[in-house]
Amino acid sequence: MSLLQETSHDPTTTAVTDWAYVSEGGATMVFSYVGQKHPTFTHRVLRVRKVALGHYDEVDDEEVKEEPDDPSIAFQNSVIALLLPTDNLPKLESVHVNRQWLRELALSATNKRPELRRLKDDIDLTRRKAVLATDLVGGRGWAVEIKPKWAFLPNPAYLSSETRETKLRNCRFCMHSTRKTAEGEKAALGYCPLDLFSGDKTRVSNALASLWNAWVRTEGHINNLKIFVGGELIQPKNVGERLAPILLIPQEYTLDEMLPTFQKALLPLLIESQLLAKLGTLQRTLDALDIEGLRHFWQKSSTRTDGPIGADSPDPSMIDWIEFAKDYSGNKTRPTPPLDSSMDDATLRFYIMGYLLSATFKDCSVILRLGAEDMEDSITAIDLDPKKIERLETWENQDSRIVHGFRDALRQGEVTIDPCSDAGR
Repeated sequence: MSLLQETSHDPTTTAVTDWAYVSEGGATMVFSYVGQKHPTFTHRVLRVRKVALGHYDEVDDEEVKEEPDDPSIAFQNSVIALLLPTDNLPKLESVHVNRQWLRELALSATNKRPELRRLKDDIDLTRRKAVLATDLVGGRGWAVEIKPKWAFLPNPAYLSSETRETKLRNCRFCMHSTRKTAEGEKAALGYCPLDLFSGDKTRVSNALASLWNAWVRTEGHINNLKIFVGGELIQPKNVGERLAPILLIPQEYTLDEMLPTFQKALLPLLIESQLLAKLGTLQRTLDALDIEGLRHFWQKSSTRTDGPIGADSPDPSMIDWIEFAKDYSGNKTRPTPPLDSSMDDATLRFYIMGYLLSATFKDCSVILRLGAEDMEDSITAIDLDPKKIERLETWENQDSRIVHGFRDALRQGEVTIDPCSDAGR
């Protein structure tokens, strides 16, 4: 069954008060339908695109023309659905919106948004289409959103002598979170994605404990774990009142005492579902060369040796992505090239697209929905948008900064952390 659904339903015919702010990421803001029962909008959320503050003020209404559907819809329907089971994907469809309704929607969310987000961006009022998706956090019951991040240690064959020891000792997330914490930033310190992706009950349970503890320690201000009750994002201070009754435990329990029940509730979905295993495999096999390997073969195959990886290369079209996904699915055991070999442009393009798609899966979230009377417990992957080639330069610089900074801090005794264990190696 196709995930792409065309509809003439228009959310602007509903009151803005029928939509409650849920959460937001770097690119979109999400609202849950809370109005009277509706054949289209009940159990659905609206995802609207954001823009940097002030940008949309530069655009006149006359300049806003008909726009294509949000690319995330076609990308999920035509590409991601070839790689992940559709049961683990939300239903998406395109709907029309307008400036005035979006302005009112933005105002309704102002006081509920995180302060740092309010200072940075807002709803893009020039958009004329938004995405209607399955509501995975609203209604009765509760839901947990986990942003797992990187699931593996890189292929050592393509690492430099300067980074090999460091990159094979600790995973990317642990390096980054350790350094961020040392510099005074909030991060999920102690959580290792390799534990969550291991498939081992004890290690997955430890990952959940680390996420819970980081969530409590930062007062809910990490993006790797979010907990929703009745569609509302809750904080550690609300757990006794909001979550304890659903977990059938005393409200007087401390947060430490609630943790075992939290772990027990989530473990079956995480262990029995194959979603995490599939995401981990996709991340690892699509990023076969590491960013260092991409740089190596880009320099050998291109005359632009000093430019960013992928410089002057066009972003993949939807047709390109579909052909890539089919090629990848039909040849998952593709051998990686020797370091001293050369690579033709088509093969290099394949590995660049692989890295971009791996980044999509590294950056996605999973939502576990539990205890809803009218729905079975489920686990769903979200935020599976395509990445742009221009991001490769940022990622390469970030990789170097994180790895070298962590290595130096480790050598100087500024940070202490045990090595990570990759169950897939």
